[in-house]
Parts: sequence; structure tokens; C-alpha cells
Amino acid sequence: MSCVATFSLFPLERPDQGSFAPYVARTIEIVRASGLPYELGAMGTVLEGDFDEIMQTIKHCHDDMRKGCGRVYLNLTVDSREGDPGRMRDKVDSVGELLK
Repeated sequence: MSCVATFSLFPLERPDQGSFAPYVARTIEIVRASGLPYELGAMGTVLEGDFDEIMQTIKHCHDDMRKGCGRVYLNLTVDSREGDPGRMRDKVDSVGELLK
């Protein structure tokens, strides 16, 4: 089964009130270490892989952020279906082809 998931994770209560960038960077370090294909976007991160691996990675990100923040917000969307990997890139490429 191939899954593509988009998630956004950010602190609502944190010790500092500065930029979210350090929190996002820590999250992306965890995502990179997972070995899953991903794309960082302005409003979220897309992952592709096995459902359980994706959920484990997102849980790790969530738990890490909760260590330093009193409250975090997680938004998650998952598309799962039978098929080959590579759908994350294929979805974008198919729209690009229509725009030529």
C-alpha cells in the first residue's frame, strides 16, 4: 500500500514567542532521519511511504515538540491506496503536464 500524507505541526504554547523556524527545523531533522521521501512546503510537509512508518515518524515529531511546548497543533491528511511508490511526485507532475 502506498500512502501520501501531509502534516502541519506547530507549537501553540512555547517558551519563546519568536519564529516557528527552529521548531520546523527540528521536525524536518526527524523526518530526514526516517528515510521517507518528503517535501517541505510553506504550510506543511508531505511524506510518502508505508502507513505505519508515516504514523511512527509523525508521532516522533509530535512527541519531540511536546517536550518543550505546553501545547501543539497537528493537522494530518492521508491518502492511502494500492499501488507503487512515487505518487507524491506523480501527483505534482500530472498537473504540471496539464499546465504546459
